[in-house]
Amino acid sequence: MKPAFWWLARPGLAGGIDKTGERAGELLGMGFGSVEFGSVLADDLPALLSRLAGQRPAIAATAIGIGLGLPPDLPPAALGGEWGRGVGCLAESAGVADYLSLNLSAAANRRFLTPPLQGALDDALAELAACRHALPMPLAVKLPAHDAARLWPALAAAGVDQLTVVLPDNAGLAALSAVGAGGLRLVAVGGIGSAADVQAARAAGADGIQVHRLFLSHGPATPALLAA
Repeated sequence: MKPAFWWLARPGLAGGIDKTGERAGELLGMGFGSVEFGSVLADDLPALLSRLAGQRPAIAATAIGIGLGLPPDLPPAALGGEWGRGVGCLAESAGVADYLSLNLSAAANRRFLTPPLQGALDDALAELAACRHALPMPLAVKLPAHDAARLWPALAAAGVDQLTVVLPDNAGLAALSAVGAGGLRLVAVGGIGSAADVQAARAAGADGIQVHRLFLSHGPATPALLAA
C-alpha cells in the first residue's frame, strides 16, 4: 500500500492547465507527482471524472487531483452547498481521483476570504465538516498565503488535510514560513522555477510544491528542471 500523500515527493502540476481532462493522457505521462484538473464547476464534474476514469489504469505513478471552482455569481449563503455537491460527486466516483481541492485562490472566489463574508465562510465550513466523512480521499483548500496563516485552524476543524498556499511575488518563501498550519500538509505554488527553489520551499516548511507558470514556459521539460 502506498503511503498517504505519496505524490508530494515529486513536484505537481497545478490546476488551470487542463480544466476538462482533454489533455489527461499527455499530462499524466510527463512525470509529475500529481496533476490537478480544473478548476471545474460541480455541474461539470461528472463529465471530467468520466473522462479521467478512462486514464486511471495507465497512470498509477501520478496522482489525479480535482480542483473545484465556484460560479462567479454564487450567493454567499450557497457556498457550503456548492462544496457539498462537489464532495458528493467525488464520493460517488471513488477510485478516479486521489484528492479534491477547493479553490479559494481565483480572483472571483477571494471575496469569500474578506471580512464582510466571514459569516458565510464559517457557515460553509460547518457544512463541509458535516459532509467530510463521505469523501474517501484527502481534502485540500487552495488560498493565498496570508489567508492560509489566518484560517488554517478553522479549515483543519472542518476536515481539511492540506493547504495549497499561493505565494505572493513580493514575499515568496517568507510568506510560507509564516503559515504554520499545525498538522496540515503544506503545498507551495508560485515562484518555483528550479530544483533549488524546490529545496528552498521544502526547507521553509512545504511538504510539496506545484508549478503553473513554469509549465507554460517549458512544457514537458518542466519535471526535469525541478529534479534535484
